Amino acid sequence: SAVVQNAIAYAVERGMLVAAICAAPSILGIMGYLKNKDATCFPGFEKYLDGANIKDERVVKDGNIITSKGMGCAAEFSLAIVEALVRKEKADQIARSAFIY
Repeated sequence: SAVVQNAIAYAVERGMLVAAICAAPSILGIMGYLKNKDATCFPGFEKYLDGANIKDERVVKDGNIITSKGMGCAAEFSLAIVEALVRKEKADQIARSAFIY
């Protein structure tokens, strides 16, 4: 959708946090925002991560972009977002209270 693409472009151009999980990192790749960036995605969508350094990790943060493999990684993905927006200590506190770690 043009609306989503415009929102992504707006955020990336301003250095804002952009987070994508499952197949969604492919949109960032197709738009050219993963060139020379570490990234991950749902297995099988790697071909769309144009120019990315593909990592076989559950969650990958490179600069202002966070990517994750899929639904099974949602808790870790969410904690990475909290860490980026607030701080690591808050993410750790949430993880402990939710028995994630």
